[in-house]
Amino acid sequence: MILSVALALAGGVYINGVKADVLPVMTMEDVSVRFDQSGNVWIDAPLYRVTVVSPAASQAAPAASYSAPPAAYSPPPSTSTPLAAYASPPAIYTAPVANYSAPPPSVAAPAVAPATWWLVTEDSDSSGHDVELLINGALVRQIRSGEGQVILDVGGWLRRGQNTVELRDAGTRYGGGGIVIYVGRGSDSGGTVRMDAPDVRYTRRATDLQSTGSKQFTLNVP
Repeated sequence: MILSVALALAGGVYINGVKADVLPVMTMEDVSVRFDQSGNVWIDAPLYRVTVVSPAASQAAPAASYSAPPAAYSPPPSTSTPLAAYASPPAIYTAPVANYSAPPPSVAAPAVAPATWWLVTEDSDSSGHDVELLINGALVRQIRSGEGQVILDVGGWLRRGQNTVELRDAGTRYGGGGIVIYVGRGSDSGGTVRMDAPDVRYTRRATDLQSTGSKQFTLNVP
C-alpha cells in the first residue's frame, strides 16, 4: 500500500513516534496510520528511520531522512510522543536514538565507558504511572506515563562492581497498557541502541497494586 502524507491538518504528524514538523512532498510504503482525538496523525513506518534535524539542516535534506548521530550527543526535547502498543521485546532489543541524551554536566565523570550502559523505556498507552529511577541512591530520571520512549546513557551514575538500581512507582489510578523499563549493557550502532538481554526489567500494569511499586536490583558492572 502507498500512502501520500497531506500536511493541512489541525494536529501534528508523527512518524515512528517522532514529530515531523517539516516534511517534503513524499510517498511512504508499507505504513500504518492512525488519528487521535487531537487531530494528530501517527504513522508507523517499519521500513524507515526518522531523526530530528535543525531547520538549517532540513533545507539540505528532507526532515524525515535518517542521519547518523553527532559525535557529541545533545539532550532530548522536553516532551516526546507515545509509541505504538507494547509487544514483548525480542531477544535482541533495538531502539532509535532520536531521544538520546547524555548525563547532565553536574554528574561526575563516569567510572565506566560512555554509551555502554543504557536506560530504555516502552510505554503501551499507559496512564497514572510516575516512576523514579535511582542508581546508587541518586535520582537519574523520573518516568511518567504518556511521555513516550526514553533512551538515556546511565554510565555517569554507575561504578565498576556492584550497583543498586531502584525503581519506585508513586503514581495513582493506573490505566491503559503497561510500562516497561530496561537497564543494561548496550551499544550505539549507526544510530540504533542495541541491547542484549537487559540486566534490569521493571514492568508495571494497570492491574498492579500501588503497594508493590518499589523494587531494587543489583547491577554488576565489570
